[in-house]
Amino acid sequence: MPNTANPSLHLSAGDDGLRLLDVVLGIWALSLLAIFLPLLGPLILLDSKGGLFFRQARLGRMGRTFEVTKFRTMVSDAPDLFNPDGSRHVGKTDARITRVGRVLRLGIDELPQVLNVFRGEMSFIGPRPDDVHAIDKYVGIEWLKLAARPGLSGLAQVTGRNDLPWKERIKYDVYYQYHRSWWLDMRIVGRTLAMLAKLDIKRPLVSEAELSAFLADPQIARDAASLQARILAGRQS
Repeated sequence: MPNTANPSLHLSAGDDGLRLLDVVLGIWALSLLAIFLPLLGPLILLDSKGGLFFRQARLGRMGRTFEVTKFRTMVSDAPDLFNPDGSRHVGKTDARITRVGRVLRLGIDELPQVLNVFRGEMSFIGPRPDDVHAIDKYVGIEWLKLAARPGLSGLAQVTGRNDLPWKERIKYDVYYQYHRSWWLDMRIVGRTLAMLAKLDIKRPLVSEAELSAFLADPQIARDAASLQARILAGRQS
């Protein structure tokens, strides 16, 4: 695993090497979208009333908002439900999810977000984008989640997906911000594919002990305070 002794925060917008990975994976995903769209489109539209896609504003890099696109998996005008911590609630037997939607939510529903990747609003690998209201609930180091572009899949998703509470997932998102690399991203891609294939891999990419040791570094809190100030100043300008 990467050395956490003297972590440094990745704040560059470019990250050319990782952007190249986005383009390569994007071309592959775009071909999948071209295959699935003619097949899934009629099924989604016939299964329940409503459109083909679901669009919603989310938080991007440095707190900027953008519109995320997914295949629609819920009934039209489904009410928003939230957990006590402010995260979006979707139960395993949620009545709002359509029959086709239950299959799509295995990971296929995120496929249209490849368009967000090509627009530079998202990366393939990164923290999942939060709802816009989440910015009012960030505390301390949680602001560091906004240091880079959000992703289709990330370290938190391959560690516990929605089985981990939202605040616990953010800790893995913060760890990722300091350790982004081709190597880590490719490992996350591999774990994501394993999850889609329903393979049961017990050993996490980052252990709880390693995560705790990393977060104990006082520099992390100082970086978070600096980033919070930059984001809030940008939102007020």
